[in-house]
Amino acid sequence: MKASSTYPAEKVRDREWVRKMGHTPTLMDYSRFNYVAQPEDRIDPVDLIPGIGPYDRWATKWGYMPIPGAVSPDDEKRTLDAWAREQDGTPWLRFSTADSAGADPGELTEAVGDADAVRSTAMGLKNLERVAGMLLDATTRPGEPYDDLEQTYARLLGQWVREMNHVVAIVGGVESRQKVMGQEGARFAPVPLERQREAARFISTFALATPTFLVKPDVHRRIEPSGVLARIRASQQAVLAALLTDARLGRLVEQEALDGPRAYRPADFLAEVRRGVWGELSAASVRIDPYRRNLQRVYLELMGDKLNGRPAATGDARPLARGELRAVDAAAQAAMARAADRTTRVHLEDVRDQIAKILNPQFAPPATPGVTVGVPTLENPLGCWVDYAIRGAY
Repeated sequence: MKASSTYPAEKVRDREWVRKMGHTPTLMDYSRFNYVAQPEDRIDPVDLIPGIGPYDRWATKWGYMPIPGAVSPDDEKRTLDAWAREQDGTPWLRFSTADSAGADPGELTEAVGDADAVRSTAMGLKNLERVAGMLLDATTRPGEPYDDLEQTYARLLGQWVREMNHVVAIVGGVESRQKVMGQEGARFAPVPLERQREAARFISTFALATPTFLVKPDVHRRIEPSGVLARIRASQQAVLAALLTDARLGRLVEQEALDGPRAYRPADFLAEVRRGVWGELSAASVRIDPYRRNLQRVYLELMGDKLNGRPAATGDARPLARGELRAVDAAAQAAMARAADRTTRVHLEDVRDQIAKILNPQFAPPATPGVTVGVPTLENPLGCWVDYAIRGAY
């Protein structure tokens, strides 16, 4: 799975390189098509699909080429080791690292140009936007139902998630290389600070913002009576959930412990995510649309699971999550006075109520028929009998 990340990112847009080498060194990387190439690159369409690559030929040689004079496996070992060392000078002959445990962003399936996943995904987004404008023409056949349109649109959303998650993997990521004793250097090294920071900013800008090019009324109203909000929410939730995994936070904490100021601090990472999800709270006039309200609810659900899930997060993830929720609560409180419409204001009230429940779940009151009860807030954690109308004043 490491193969595609060993090609220089610019080469997957080079017509002559792709013709000779393919956009990935091996079929086994599952890079199903070259989503990075642009129309102006003038790559022959047949070369956009992977074929047998240099890694495939090399691996076949290593596994099957006869070794003259060898009469036992031990006799073959010296030659096989020499062939394996060809990876030192030819990066695209390298393979996934044992024990990398999913931490290496270069070992993802269906990735193209992931030597620079930020740059390559930016190119991929251009292609997705082009495709989004072609869905109706590409799938319309007079007299046929809209099944192909629905399936193609669903695949478009799925590809958006996949490409974004290639960037997500950089944050807290580890660059790895399979080595054995006798080879110099470590097998694992953290992705450099600037690459991690760049990836987090890219996700904040392009994945946590609403992907408006995926909102296609001419498509939606042909395939279902409603559902666009749920589809966009599910797509962004998949990216945000991958971004906020406990394993990723744990690696960031450990990288800071080992590398100090050369590491991407988990607090800085979470602040970047918060800006991406809650950025409009700092505006002079606060208006939060339905897509953004959905994303913000997803954020609260994910952070709530870290504190109250089964199992809940442990270690530094817990206090970091609490700190982020308190920061959101303070920003929401300040933004309520600048809410531009009633829906935004009641959404912010609900946000604060949900945060209070997450931080103090033991204070959540039981439902009482016929009684209007309040929800605990940070100002009033025991306020089970505060009426909603009264709470609306602060």
